[in-house]
This record gives sequence, structure tokens and C-alpha cells, in this order.
Amino acid sequence: MLNKRKEWFLVGFILLVTFVCFSPSLKSDFVNWDDTDNITTNPNVAHLTVQNISHMFTGTVAGSYTPLTTLTFAVETSIFGMKPGAFHLDNILLHLLCTLLVYLFIRRIGASIFIAFTAAILFGIHPMRVESVSWITERKDVLYGLFFLMSLILYVSFHKTRKPVYYFLALLAFVFSLLAKIQAVTLPLVLILIDYFFEGEFRPKQLVNKIPFFLLSLATGVTGMLLLSHHGSLEANAVVPFFQRIFIGTYTLCVYIIKSYWPYELSAIYPNPENITLIFYASVLMVGGVAYLVYKYARKTKEVVFGSLFFLFNVMFMLQIVGAGQAFLADRFTYLAYIGLFFILGWALEYLYKSKWKAYLIIAGAIYLAALGAVTWSRTQVWKNSETLFSDVIKKYPSYGKAYTNLGYFYSDQDQFEKAIAVYSKAIEMNPAGYVNYSNRSEALFHQGKTEKALDDLNMALKIKPDYSTGLSNRGAYWGSLKKFDLALADLDKAIAADPTNLKALSNRSLAYYSIGNYEKASQDATAYLKLNPDEPNILNQRGLCFDHLNRNQEAVNDFNKAILLKPGIGAYFQNRSYVLAKLSDFKGALRDILKAQELGIKVNSAYLNMLQSR
Repeated sequence: MLNKRKEWFLVGFILLVTFVCFSPSLKSDFVNWDDTDNITTNPNVAHLTVQNISHMFTGTVAGSYTPLTTLTFAVETSIFGMKPGAFHLDNILLHLLCTLLVYLFIRRIGASIFIAFTAAILFGIHPMRVESVSWITERKDVLYGLFFLMSLILYVSFHKTRKPVYYFLALLAFVFSLLAKIQAVTLPLVLILIDYFFEGEFRPKQLVNKIPFFLLSLATGVTGMLLLSHHGSLEANAVVPFFQRIFIGTYTLCVYIIKSYWPYELSAIYPNPENITLIFYASVLMVGGVAYLVYKYARKTKEVVFGSLFFLFNVMFMLQIVGAGQAFLADRFTYLAYIGLFFILGWALEYLYKSKWKAYLIIAGAIYLAALGAVTWSRTQVWKNSETLFSDVIKKYPSYGKAYTNLGYFYSDQDQFEKAIAVYSKAIEMNPAGYVNYSNRSEALFHQGKTEKALDDLNMALKIKPDYSTGLSNRGAYWGSLKKFDLALADLDKAIAADPTNLKALSNRSLAYYSIGNYEKASQDATAYLKLNPDEPNILNQRGLCFDHLNRNQEAVNDFNKAILLKPGIGAYFQNRSYVLAKLSDFKGALRDILKAQELGIKVNSAYLNMLQSR
């Protein structure tokens, strides 16, 4: 029997090994798979303000309501800026806390150190955890998991002591978990399992103190479904009939069970199957067999029932019987669910550990854990950047077009336009109706100066989807570059009508109106842009120029002030403010600004400078 000091040394070993396995993530970048929407281009993350925090808790990101997760991103940005290493470190630290809580939870329900160690170290280093930890966007998993496990531990304390403070703290932790990710709705079911584990049976009266938890789950679940539906993420019966989706559910359940012990063919994306094959129908037999074994063991031990139902309850809403999104499997869906399976494994292995097979078990266990850790170490490096991530997806699913699209985005962002064009061309070859890839390829071609080919691609994209806002915006920008402002405005009007939140279209139309001297409409488009993204310095500068022409001088100064505050190294902002201050007879301020503009590399009109110096 280990004393407390040795037990905590064992816990420290688990956390150290887990940290080492995930440490390659510290050198990873953001990826263009949801990190853009959730972090790098999310205006609410850019600045930690009361207004932005309000937006987090009253709005959604890509159809998901995760305000607490978004708040953590904003806090990190305010402290570290957009440095991905800081975000990755925090994900790892949160995962370490979850690993610690897994150990504490299993010990609190009365399990042995051996079982807790087995479950915690498997939870910590398992390759199926990489997606949740190494993908910054999936902060949702490690954050909801943290509060979910806190709530469980607090409820165990309530069950043992009946002190109301633990009950209300458990309820509060549950609220935080729901604010991090909707998947936390399963917690009330797990609380019933805890009652069963301690009392040895299910009883109706156990439901009474779960009512507040169930009400919170129901409200969150209904809201989440409505948000997903509004965002267009629900695909129930759209491609695969509901009857067949049942077999998708049993198949994914089998895959998750197998991967918990043998994590094979891991991928960031598992595309939906084109056909429901025999293996999907056969999966019902495996599920039935497992259910029978659980039922059989239920007569002998509550551990198997507890672990099995813990797994099932935490994964059942993610089995894609109602399809959501483009993938029918996802490693992240099992983040907490696997605790149940690891608990069962620890319980089963403890018998061997106490037998003459102890030495063999230790050797085999060490080899198995080392193998899992090596796979995790390797897998974290797949998430290094968008190129490594989507190259890995393409390697495993070469016909999955979305992976080519995202890989093309990466190459375009890196100014590797030849590679981007090649990738987009491959995607178009696989799906000639893919208007997005035509539009994306056109942007790369424009950067190479191949304007005729680029325009052909844009026209093709808009032939396939005439109301494609991004394509219309890009073609409008092209006409604007040729000073064909009537054509530019026609396309940009359509782009904004199709998507009033298209920031690029609003910016381009503002520039087009400015170019033809319609400063009122140019300022209106800039204002519409700033309502969506209030801290974009270039648009503030653009609107300031409009206000200058409209003789709304103080408003112009206010915009230039904010632009300079946000980006103080741009000489043009100081120059523009100088001109308006001179109009307001603030010659001292105008001189100060024009000298600063000159210092920042702006070529200053000598006559203007002499005029200010003579005042």
C-alpha cells in the first residue's frame, strides 16, 4: 500500500509523462481549420473589452455557443498576443489538470491506486487525445472536461457528506462546463451513475436532486440544436436515410471501443462514407455482444456497468445518428467518454497485478504505454501547421476535397502560389462543380499576374453559384483595380446582398465609392464594416479620410486616433491626422504628427512642413 507521498509522486509521474508526450505542440502554429473563425480572425478575441465579452455570451462562433472558451482565447490574446505557443501551452496545462482530476475522481469513488493510475495515464497520453489538446480550437474539450470532472468530484463529496455547499458548487461547475461546450449535457446521467455505483442499484428517488442539472442540459441541448440547424450544420437524413444512420451509429461506437485500446489510422477528419457497407450492418452484432457481456457482468460487478455506461452516456450524442458536420467520426468526441473504458481496463488488470502474472503485466504494460506515448508524440507533430495536417488527411483520404481546399489556403497564405494552384486544380479535377476552388485558384492566379486565367476562374465560380459572395467580391475588386467602377459596384452590391457580413466586400465597396468621390456612401460601408469588426485600423483610417472630405473633422480625428492607437507604426495614419488637425487650426499637433509620419518613412511635402513650422 502506497503512502500519500508516494501516491503523489506517482501522480506527478503521470503528469510529467503526459506533458512530454504533448510537448511538440508547443512549436505548432494555428491551423486554418476553425482556428481562423474561433481565434485569429475573431473580432471578439482581438481585444478584451466589455463589449466583446458581451458579444461572446450573446452570440455564436460558426454555429456553436462556447462563450467561456472564446473568453479564454481573448484573455490569452490580451496577455501574449497572437502567439500560438501560448495557446498550445494552455491547452496542455488544461489537459494536465483534467488528467489529475481523472485520477482524483476515480480515487474518490473508492477505486484503488492501481485502477486510478491505469485510467489516468491512459487518459493523459492516449493518441485519441491529440486532437483535443493539439488543436487550439478544441480548447472546448479540455475546458469543458475540466469543469465536468470538477462537478463530478464535488457531487461525490455531496453524496458522501450531504453538505449542500458541494451540491451547489457541482451545479455551478456544470454551468461553466456547458458554457465551454455543449457536450457537457451528459453530466446528469453520469451523476445517476455515481449514485448507482455507491448504492448498488438505480432508484427513482435518485432523480430528484438531478432535476436542476437535467433542466440545464435540456435548455442547452435544444439551444445547441437550433443553432446548428440555423448554421446549416445538421444533415439529418439529408444524404443517408435515418434507418441507415442507426448503423452508422453502431459502427462508430464499435470503432471508438476498438480505438480505445488500439488507436489505428488516426486522422483529423473521417469523411462520411459514400455507401453503407456490410461492416456497418455487422456492427450491430458487436454492439449487441458487448451489451450482453455488460448485462452478464452486471450480476457480478457494478464496475463494468459503471464504466460501460460512463462511456456510452458521454459518447451517445456524438454517434452521428443525427448527422452534424462533414465527419461521422472524430477523435475529440471521446475525450471524457474513454474514462469509463479505461476504468474497466484498470479494474480487470488489477486481478492480474495481484497474481503471479504481476511481473509480466508490468513489462507488457510498460511496452504498451511506451507505444501509446510514441504514437501521441508523433501524432502531435501532424498538427504542426495546416500543411502537415491536411497532407496527412489527404494521405489517408485522397478523395476528400475539403482537405485540398484547406491545403491550398495554407499555400496561398505563404505566397506559394504555384503549390496553391496545383492543389486547387486537383480539387477541381475531383469536383468540377466546386465553385470555391475556382474562386480560390483565381486569387492565386491574380497574385501571379495571370489576370485572364484568374478572371476565367472567377466567372466559372459565379456561373456555378451566381450568388457566391466571396467570388463576387473578388471580381468586384478586380474591376476596381481596372478603374471600371460601375462593374465593380455592380458585383460588390450583389456580394453584400448575398452576405451582409462579408467584410472584404464592404471594404472593397467603400474603396470603390471613395475612388469615385462618393464619400458619404464610402463612409457608410466603412461604418457597416466597423460594426462587425470595430478594431480594424485600415478601415478606421479609410473612414477618417471619408469624414475629412465631408468636413466632419472631429469624427475624422477620432478615427485616426483609434487607428494610431491600434497600429502606431503606420506613418500614413499620422499624416492623415496632421492634415485634419491643420484644418482645425491645431498647428502644433499637425506639426507633431507630420514629423512622426516623416520619421516612419512618409515622404512629406516640404511646403506643408514649412507652413506648419512658420506658425
